[in-house]
Amino acid sequence: MKSKADHTGGFYWHMRALVARQSLWAPFRNEIENWLTGWSPSHRKLLLVGPSAGWCLPDSFLKRFDEIVAVDIDPLARPLFKLLHGPALRRAGVRLSWSRADFFADPAHIIQSHPDAAVLFCNVAGQRCIQVRDSAAVEAEISRLRGIMTGRSWASFHDLLSGKGSQALAARRLPQRMGAHELLSSYGLGGEWFDHLTGEFLPHDAPRRILPWRLNRDRLHFIEAGWIEG
Repeated sequence: MKSKADHTGGFYWHMRALVARQSLWAPFRNEIENWLTGWSPSHRKLLLVGPSAGWCLPDSFLKRFDEIVAVDIDPLARPLFKLLHGPALRRAGVRLSWSRADFFADPAHIIQSHPDAAVLFCNVAGQRCIQVRDSAAVEAEISRLRGIMTGRSWASFHDLLSGKGSQALAARRLPQRMGAHELLSSYGLGGEWFDHLTGEFLPHDAPRRILPWRLNRDRLHFIEAGWIEG
C-alpha cells in the first residue's frame, strides 16, 4: 500500500465539491442516501462529527431529527453547511447548533457531552492518517474511538482505500469485514493503493457497504459504511 494520499479540506476542497456534487459525485451521494435510509436510531438528536459542509449528506436524512449538533474544525464548514442545508432544516423545524473544534483532540469529552444523541462520523476517520503520519498512533486512536462508542448508536462512512482509477464501480453489501487485497481483487483491481487505516473501526462481524467514490476523474476512493446499534 502506498504511504501518500490527497489532502482534503479548506477552500480548494469546497470549490471542488461545489463543482462535483451534482455531476461526478452524484452516484456516490445517492448511495450515501440509500445507506442512511436504512439506519433508524431511536434518538431524536444527532451528533455529526466532521460533516464539513455536508456536501454528500441528504436533507431527507437530516430532517428526521429534532436537533443536530455538528462538530468540525474547518472555519468554512459552518456557513457552507447552513447555506446548503439550512433552508430544509428550518422548514422541518430541526434545531442546528455548531461547534468549531478538533474532535480528535478530546473525542471522549465530545461524545460524552451528548449522551442522548446518535452519532454519525462523516468521512472523517479515514483522514487521520493524513493528519497524523504515525500509522501505529492512528491505528491506536481508531481503536480507542471504537471503544468510546461502546453502548452508543453510531454510524460511520469513511475512506478505506484510495488510489488511481477512473472506473465507475458498483456498491456492494458485505456481511463482515473483507481484507484490502481481497476487496480489490473482487473488483478486478491491483497495483498500489493507499490504506487509510480504518479497517478496524467497524467490528469485524458488522454488516457494511463498500461505496466506490470517484473523487475526481482519475482518483477512486473505496468508502466503507456501516452502523452499530447501541
